[in-house]
Amino acid sequence: MGNKFTRNSKKITSIYNEFKDGTLVVDRTYQRKTVWGPKDNIRLIETILLNLIIPEIYLWDFDTDPNSGATITHIVDGQQRINAIFDFIGGKYKLQKKYLTDNVVLEKYSDKFFKDLDDETKKMIWSYEMSIINLDKDFSIEEVRKMFYRLNLTDYNLNDQEKRNSLNSKFGEAAEKLANEEFWEQYKVFSPRDVRRMQDIEYCSSILILAREGIIDQTKSDRLDQIYKEFCEEYEDVYEDVEQVHNAMQLIKEITRNVANGFVTKKIQMYTLFSVMFDFYENKIEITESEIQMFETFAKCYIMFKNEYDLQGEDDKEQKVIEYLKKYKLASSEGVNKLGNRMIRFEVLKKVLLRVDNLEVASFDKIGKKMQAIEMDKEEE
Repeated sequence: MGNKFTRNSKKITSIYNEFKDGTLVVDRTYQRKTVWGPKDNIRLIETILLNLIIPEIYLWDFDTDPNSGATITHIVDGQQRINAIFDFIGGKYKLQKKYLTDNVVLEKYSDKFFKDLDDETKKMIWSYEMSIINLDKDFSIEEVRKMFYRLNLTDYNLNDQEKRNSLNSKFGEAAEKLANEEFWEQYKVFSPRDVRRMQDIEYCSSILILAREGIIDQTKSDRLDQIYKEFCEEYEDVYEDVEQVHNAMQLIKEITRNVANGFVTKKIQMYTLFSVMFDFYENKIEITESEIQMFETFAKCYIMFKNEYDLQGEDDKEQKVIEYLKKYKLASSEGVNKLGNRMIRFEVLKKVLLRVDNLEVASFDKIGKKMQAIEMDKEEE
């Protein structure tokens, strides 16, 4: 059986114009987002200026525009390279000196935009031949997704979530929709880099698993990989699971008074908060002013607390506060995704909110003042 692909080349001018016209596109159903930073982009342009070879681009003729007759081509692999070239020619970045490695390029082109280059150099870039692998037009979309997955299976530039995304899983679709909700932006849980590298989707996948299965060990990504494949084509419980997450979100808004602080903005602590709120909803535990005050006080003390503090309580209640803070802090310091540490954080936070062991806001406040006193003594030394 013959190969289902052919090799040829295309000049950058053709690639640029097709990308600009929308006939060369990225299929977001399996491709990752644009994640290259300035250094990656500039190093690629430097390679082109040196007239050296860059890795092959994989293209697939997906469809024909019925009105114009133009062929719609998918970039199966190589969107980061094409974006880097397109953005440089479009004037979106300059060749920053600190990222260039070749002395000749440094001397001639450092800190220049495309428009600043001499005409001969511009012509050289436009005529640069990019190596292309064209997939057979008879490929199905499923075969193309599979090829993308195989191409990137051992590519360590792609993280695990970006590889999962190429499976086009129904579970992944639900996690992505969840990641796009305003809740996460309100609480500042994800950084721009998290979003670029799909860490927001991976996190929401973990929250969906938490809703479905309860707290599990996630020191490895095995369960995430498994569930993406298990619910690749069908995810029957999607509405029920997402509704559970939404219910927990509402309780989180209540207990935090819709305020983002140094506690809830941390992914680890937000995960713990979700685990407790799932439990509250299942057991019909209402959020009252008492729970809200306990949470605010605990979060404030946790942020201040350091393991090295030599704290002594004046009574059993204060000693219990110190004990809980130490346990929670240790379980948040290392091995945070281990089942044991996740369970410790869940149990401590639930007990604090429900005032188990006769815990009181006043006891936390007293320990908080003692921690402030320790810090003041350090400043005076």
